Amino acid sequence: MNIINQFLEDPFLQDNENEAFTNDSHRLAEINESFSQHPYNKPTLHLLPSVKQNQIWSIKKEYLDYEGTLQINQVPMLVLSTTDPEYLDDDNGFIRVCPITPFVEMAADSDQVCDDLSILGFPFMIETWNEQPILLDLLDKFCGHYYADMTEQNDSLNIDQRKFRELEISRARFLNHSIIAYTNESDRAKAFSFTVDLCYSNAVKTKHMPRVNNMTPVFINLRDNEEYATAAKHGRVLSENDCIDFESEEMPIRIEVRKKSQKFVLTIIPKVEIQLISSDKKTINGTSNDERIVFDGLKSGLYKIILSDNKTISIRIR
Repeated sequence: MNIINQFLEDPFLQDNENEAFTNDSHRLAEINESFSQHPYNKPTLHLLPSVKQNQIWSIKKEYLDYEGTLQINQVPMLVLSTTDPEYLDDDNGFIRVCPITPFVEMAADSDQVCDDLSILGFPFMIETWNEQPILLDLLDKFCGHYYADMTEQNDSLNIDQRKFRELEISRARFLNHSIIAYTNESDRAKAFSFTVDLCYSNAVKTKHMPRVNNMTPVFINLRDNEEYATAAKHGRVLSENDCIDFESEEMPIRIEVRKKSQKFVLTIIPKVEIQLISSDKKTINGTSNDERIVFDGLKSGLYKIILSDNKTISIRIR
């Protein structure tokens, strides 16, 4: 077997106990088609205004998907953006990208290989045959610009090249799964007032708040790592004063999230030294008393709570 394909088939790269990928060839074709011409009008303020077409970005090593599963990639990934951002809703944008590979030895005649070491420090190939839609949340660090010709070519591939493309397309599940998880969860989310995913020490817990001010709230079947908010288990009418709370012996703080007129209030108990970081890497300031810290007016999205020992709690409010 070709040594590059043998490397890509290594079980260390293939196995991921956290994977919950549900895509197949039919589903991928459906996703690619639906995101090729998305009708949503972009808002004036972008989540990541610096993201544009023809940029090279690194991809986060891990992300918390919209189904409440922590997805972990075993090797670093670089991508080239092939479109400008578009928006699924007010808070979530997506972009189409092509993975970048250093394995230029596997290039077909029409593949685009860059030998300019000033861009990334090594020769690379743009996988134009592996274009994927991904959520903007997956982009990590900007690495440079590159202009690729996206004209489709019919290549004559040898056995090794064909196998290489199969492996790379399979590895790209880590990218397109971000979109698939979002679309899978969109219809299901209509049953909830809001949801919070919390990840601490690679363990994920998801809690849902049923619709508030409803005499007969709707309860749907939940997955193993999900449950309803504690207040929802008491069988009474829920209001905006009710919260989703997280508390455990392993976690040094208690976290409460409330929804107030389409914004969210995050409460940390007790008052300790922490930092709250938004998905665009901005520090958010809160107010405090002797007992707690309160962060008011938060939008839905992904946040990181950095503790005094530098451990991180990731939460997605949706």
